[in-house]
Amino acid sequence: GGGGGGGIGMGGIGRKGSSAPRPVFSKSNTRQSSFTSSSSSSWLDGIDDPYGHIGNNEPISMADIFKEMGFDDNDDKTGDGAYRGQREKRIIIPMDEEINNVFGGGLMPGSLTLLGGDPGVGKSTLLLQMAGNVAKLSIPPRGIGMGMADDKEQNNNQNLGPVWYISGEENTMQVASRASRLGIYESELLLLCETDVDFIAEMIVSSYEEDPPWMNDEENEDGDIGRGRLQRRRKPCLVVIDSIQTMVCEAGGSSAAGGITQVRECVALFLRLAKSTGVSIVLVGHVTKTGDVAGPRTVEHMVDCVLYLEGVRGSSGTASNVRMLRAAKNRFGSSEEVGVYEMNGSPTAAGGGGRLVPVSDPSSLFLSMRLDTEDSEGCAVSLMLEGLRPITVEVQALVSISADGGRGSSSSRRTVDGISNSRLLLILAVLQKRCGISFFRRDVFVNVVGGMQLNRNWSSTSQGGSEADLAVAIALVSSLTGIPVRSDTAFVGEVGLLGEIRTVPSIDKRRNEARRMGFSRVVTPPSGGGSGYSNKRRRREGGFIDERNVGGITSIQCSTLLDAINAGLVSNLPKKPARRKSTQTSYVERDALSGLEKDLRRKQTPGSLEDLQLDIIDDDEDLIFE
Repeated sequence: GGGGGGGIGMGGIGRKGSSAPRPVFSKSNTRQSSFTSSSSSSWLDGIDDPYGHIGNNEPISMADIFKEMGFDDNDDKTGDGAYRGQREKRIIIPMDEEINNVFGGGLMPGSLTLLGGDPGVGKSTLLLQMAGNVAKLSIPPRGIGMGMADDKEQNNNQNLGPVWYISGEENTMQVASRASRLGIYESELLLLCETDVDFIAEMIVSSYEEDPPWMNDEENEDGDIGRGRLQRRRKPCLVVIDSIQTMVCEAGGSSAAGGITQVRECVALFLRLAKSTGVSIVLVGHVTKTGDVAGPRTVEHMVDCVLYLEGVRGSSGTASNVRMLRAAKNRFGSSEEVGVYEMNGSPTAAGGGGRLVPVSDPSSLFLSMRLDTEDSEGCAVSLMLEGLRPITVEVQALVSISADGGRGSSSSRRTVDGISNSRLLLILAVLQKRCGISFFRRDVFVNVVGGMQLNRNWSSTSQGGSEADLAVAIALVSSLTGIPVRSDTAFVGEVGLLGEIRTVPSIDKRRNEARRMGFSRVVTPPSGGGSGYSNKRRRREGGFIDERNVGGITSIQCSTLLDAINAGLVSNLPKKPARRKSTQTSYVERDALSGLEKDLRRKQTPGSLEDLQLDIIDDDEDLIFE
């Protein structure tokens, strides 16, 4: 159990005995709790929804459910607007539109959410901020003689209860210290230190009763009547559990906290609790070395939403102040939404230091330090798609002669930060084979500015960073040749093995983002033509370039990588020089020589490069174009 910490955070209300029996929720719609020593036969045993449908052992018409939810026959039930959110009675979290979008329009009542992430990424900080923001919507009812309700109470249409923040890793003083650092001083945010899920469930269920069993009329040492504290025990609208790996319950048996059995049974109890009472519950989950949520995979199937808070780290291990909130599973919204946050480390900043500040415009954040008025060598802007949101990121490349002066190939380095090393090797191979641009005896460094990781495939719309291939290739060629990249041009496209530019999803959305960020040109893969475009096509050998004016921005569609490179640089690449005629003896002539002549030639040139088995350095190999 939690060891008697329950009385610290709930105003001195302690538990009865050493441990509370496991609650099994009643199947009637009165939400009265009963107790038994036997385990439930199902995770959903005793669940009762707000409309009293579960437990009737008969199917209910969906039309009747819509009517009880407040929908009319002519209402649009498929939309994702505010009207639907009001009918579903979602909790709209104030001051955080990012997390509202990830949840699908607010927090669904009675939902069970699991939040995972690396240690120190900010899971507890994000949930404590969310709890504090939701607690602002909770207004305690006025008692007799306390005057009329003010405008804030009259305009509070949601009429939410308090928020419970239950920690199994910190005491209440430590949680309050973190809240003070974040600028959270809400009176309706109640803290509790407890690890016994049975006791937590009993307290939540009891708050729905008119006279909870743990309330009494006896006076305490201060002379206060216990019933007078009932006002502070109203029904919670949100419960945060930090973390599920520290919780234990009676059904988990003798297994330790964090074990497979304990985690599964605790989540099952929270699932019944959320569905039967309608309270939203958010669980913090630890992750393994591979980044998955620790515990059985069944947990991710049981909960309604699985969120991951990703901390951006470069290949050198340095941490960025950017955080990504992604939905791996969402029953009440799209799993393609991504929330972007920036860690504010200034203690004197508004709202306190160390807050996760929502970023409504990530493109401006990642391009804030870019010199958009100058054409730069080795710098290209790519149009990415994080979930459903287009984002512009800056890709930088540096190509230099190897440390040995270009006399060997084994010491050439390939260093990447933000993209996968395999994608870089593929792009270099295509440039050499299809475009005749060789990076032999050159060190190559590629970096994505801002710490963005383009090599992760989180969703069906993401391509694991391949959509940034074109920007990476142009930045590499620009750094190698010294020809700057046009600062008014953005790039998007996947490089194929044949040297072609392959299409990517949501081209129109990316193009609109480039126009919003002030770019006048965008280089894209070819697409089907349509009416209403003013275009000019120039056919080339092996490909074509199609220029179109789409929505106030020039869209340059290139079919080959070489055409895209020439369109993105301030000047075209130099012509491929004619190969010089070799003065050495050809292989055919050499094979025609007799064995005696070969032996005589070797004797005349002792210690030759052929005898020493060394590579012959040819001047042609130092050229960019073969």
